[in-house]
Amino acid sequence: MQQVMEIMEQLQKQSKNHKSMETYSKGVDFPSDFPIQPIHPDKPIKEGDCPICRGDGIVKVFENGIQHYASCICNKHNEQLGKAVEIVERIRKRQKEYQEQREYESHTYDEKEIKYMPIHPDKAIKEGDCPICGGVGIVRAVINGVEYMRNCICIKKQIAIQQLKKSGIAESIEKYTFDKFQTPQEWQRRLKQKALNFLKEENKWFFVGGQVGCGKTHICTAILAEFLKKGMSVRYIIWTNEIVRLKANKMDDENYQRMISPLLTTKVLYIDDFFKTEQGKRPSEADIRTAFEIINYRYVNSNLITIFSTEKTVDDIIDIDEAIGSRIHEKTKGYRNVILKDEGRNWRLREEK
Repeated sequence: MQQVMEIMEQLQKQSKNHKSMETYSKGVDFPSDFPIQPIHPDKPIKEGDCPICRGDGIVKVFENGIQHYASCICNKHNEQLGKAVEIVERIRKRQKEYQEQREYESHTYDEKEIKYMPIHPDKAIKEGDCPICGGVGIVRAVINGVEYMRNCICIKKQIAIQQLKKSGIAESIEKYTFDKFQTPQEWQRRLKQKALNFLKEENKWFFVGGQVGCGKTHICTAILAEFLKKGMSVRYIIWTNEIVRLKANKMDDENYQRMISPLLTTKVLYIDDFFKTEQGKRPSEADIRTAFEIINYRYVNSNLITIFSTEKTVDDIIDIDEAIGSRIHEKTKGYRNVILKDEGRNWRLREEK
């Protein structure tokens, strides 16, 4: 059968070299003893039809004196084209979902534009219930005179909290707050102030790199918690864990897309220990490709917020992959920080130039 497929591929290439439609429309002229025959040898060929199977998609194959039917080589090319179309459609769908999510969020938090009302205004609010929806989870939202039914902001917070619990950072959010961030030294005060300023920014990323155990995760978690309080969709990942999961599912496209899609589209993504590897080795090419997929998507969709804590500097990341590093460098301007160890073994903060 392998030989038959090779013959069909050769015929396909020959047919593409026909210079006139008149020649093409005649199809491939098969000798009577040829191992491949169209099932309808007298069928006229229309423009665009395969000259081997004459548009039927099936051919007769003779092997060792036995006749059987096989799929024509043109189906192989159609299958490849179909996969390409499927990928494009999936990307378009993801972009549409992201756009809808972005429009929803832009309306949800513009209090000047939206008026929220409970669907049961006379319902008594119990202790612990949301004061906006009264514990129902749904509100009436009036936007420019038009009324919509929407999930209350408390639902988004609950979903985000559940996601954070699964990631193992829920307890850290209570522990790592701005109030609990110690600032006895100048570099700590500067780092805290930058983090607070960052919360007022739009379309920016936050980067803090450097020495282990110097409060990088603490300050980034405090930022994440503040965004969560605002009702934004947030995600937290430890890079070393997440990259293993993503690579393990790379060959299963459906699972892979299900896993990576939230990392691409969530409003706020915090990547902890970015590009950390065993014994400080260079990240693998698979790691770099996956990182680029995430970083580039969030870079192109410029209103998404990304937070990084890592032992590396942005220059280190540029050395690993210039495309990734340059995007981080651009988006973290003004909020790109590295904590270094000085000669007196005291920590100091400097902003990368």
